[in-house]
Amino acid sequence: MKKIILLAGLFLIAFNTMTTSFAYDEIDLEKLNKLKMYSGYDKKGEWYELYLIACEKCNLSKAYLHSVNFSRAQLRYANLDGADLSGADLSDANLSGANLSGAQLRYANLDGADLSGADLSGADLTGASLIGATLGRNSLFTGADLSFANLGAAILEDSYLVGVNLTGAKLTYANLNGADLTTASLSGANLSGVDLRTTNLYEAYLRGANLSGVDLRGTNFSKLDLSGVNLSGVDLRTTNLYEVHLRGANLSGVDLRGTNFSKLDLSGVNLSGANLRQANFRETDLSNSNLKGADFRGAILSGANLNGAQFCNTIMPLEDRNDDC
Repeated sequence: MKKIILLAGLFLIAFNTMTTSFAYDEIDLEKLNKLKMYSGYDKKGEWYELYLIACEKCNLSKAYLHSVNFSRAQLRYANLDGADLSGADLSDANLSGANLSGAQLRYANLDGADLSGADLSGADLTGASLIGATLGRNSLFTGADLSFANLGAAILEDSYLVGVNLTGAKLTYANLNGADLTTASLSGANLSGVDLRTTNLYEAYLRGANLSGVDLRGTNFSKLDLSGVNLSGVDLRTTNLYEVHLRGANLSGVDLRGTNFSKLDLSGVNLSGANLRQANFRETDLSNSNLKGADFRGAILSGANLNGAQFCNTIMPLEDRNDDC
């Protein structure tokens, strides 16, 4: 049985009359109004015909493509720098190697898109959806704005994300193995379920981020601002917390055995149910912290400030239980 599938309808391309110069190629632009047929046999042995937009290596620089339907379009190595693709449907599109520098992609749908090797430097991806998108080690994000973007399950392995704005972004279960997030802004971002063991977070801004259920073993958190961060249920053993800011953070139920908290400000921190055996709290500020159900057996608390701390079924260093409930 023959199947004919129209995956991208014909549309008219508009342009922004307020733009003083147009860098796109009109012949290439016209290609977007023509569909290319891809045919073959599917896994069931049935013949199929797919009609897709195909404009590989096209010059669409600064073109006005607001809200267009480019779903599953073939745009490998296309030049889309400065193009306005706000609200466009680019789901499952092949944009590998494409130049999207300075492009407007606000609230665009890039779910499942292939952006490996793409240049997204300076692009505005505010609120864009990139669920399951492939970006990879050769994609460029210098100066890109990914604030409040949805990058759930996106493949960002070995990506260079230095200084990128990811404020409020959703990165749940994204692959960030080997990614460089030095000085990136992750304030209020959701990173739950992400493996960050090989991710570089040097001087990243994580205030108010959700890191619950994240694998952080061996991660270097030195000098990070983790104030108000949700780290509940996380394994932080062997994690470097040198000069880290943790005021008001949620560390409930966290495994912190042998962790060095010496001289850190942990005021207002939630450590309820945390495993704090053999941890070092020498001269640590634990004022107004929640220590209910915490296990301090073998921990060092000399010089620690415990003013206003909450105790209930707390096991102290000498294995005496504080039942001040």
